[in-house]
Amino acid sequence: MKNPLTTDSLAAEVSKGTVGYKGMPEKLKRYSTARLRALEMQEYCIVQQDVKMSNKLANCANYLVFRHYFRIDEVRLHAAQFCKKHLLCPMCAIRRGAKMLKAYLEKYQLVIAERPSLTPYLVTLTVKNGLDLDERVNHLRQSMKKMTESRRNALKGLISSNEFSKSAGGFHSVEVTNRGNGWHPHVHMIWLCSEKPNQFLLSKEWQAITGDSYIVDVRPLHDPIEGFLEVCKYALKFSDLSLSDNYHAFKVMAGMRLIDSHGILRGVVIPDSLLDEIIDSEPYVELFYQYLNGLYRQTSS
Repeated sequence: MKNPLTTDSLAAEVSKGTVGYKGMPEKLKRYSTARLRALEMQEYCIVQQDVKMSNKLANCANYLVFRHYFRIDEVRLHAAQFCKKHLLCPMCAIRRGAKMLKAYLEKYQLVIAERPSLTPYLVTLTVKNGLDLDERVNHLRQSMKKMTESRRNALKGLISSNEFSKSAGGFHSVEVTNRGNGWHPHVHMIWLCSEKPNQFLLSKEWQAITGDSYIVDVRPLHDPIEGFLEVCKYALKFSDLSLSDNYHAFKVMAGMRLIDSHGILRGVVIPDSLLDEIIDSEPYVELFYQYLNGLYRQTSS
């Protein structure tokens, strides 16, 4: 199945998260596609004799209860049962990614209001491909840890400044792909800088840290949302993998810390609930949907 769970899908979830009633068909189409992939993964789990995970996926988002606040024409997700296995379940990945994006954008807007001289950059760091996913991901994470320690030491004046120390704050996520040449772990980062990072120097520093990798990318963000989306879509990217690779990546990476922040963007809280906030002061009508024959269909209201 061609995967439609792209950055555009996550962008739509955030920009149109509280759609009016007329926007519901588009939202339900995205959710139906995500649910279909989850059910394909559920069947794969059965083949792997992973009954517990199969049951979680089978019961995730079977029904969705929205509240239509008709006076202001906003529709918000009020109730659903989620498995919260976002590395396997695209539905949970969409909801989690949207929560993450919203939280970091709100923090970013507060920071920029206080420090307008800061410019956001999207920084991508890669490590050499390999056949052993566990080894490659841990190599990337250990390299990130060394780079973070180097930044702290530079800011304390214990060592000379480095490119990462130019970042006043930011956040990052770890992604993996596998396109036939082995596992390719990489990290997408947001840096907020007063001085432009030097890609050439960063490449040299990254090679010294990793010992085997030097490919990096640094680009200013004229539209911060674009770069933030690139970081927040990490969980959605797992559904780009084949079912077998997706399952293997989940088994290896479940429990790993795949997102983190630094500097003035530390402390951002991503809500644990995948539901929307309710509006106590507004009247509403409840809309009940069930996933039936490949689509979410309204069954009562």
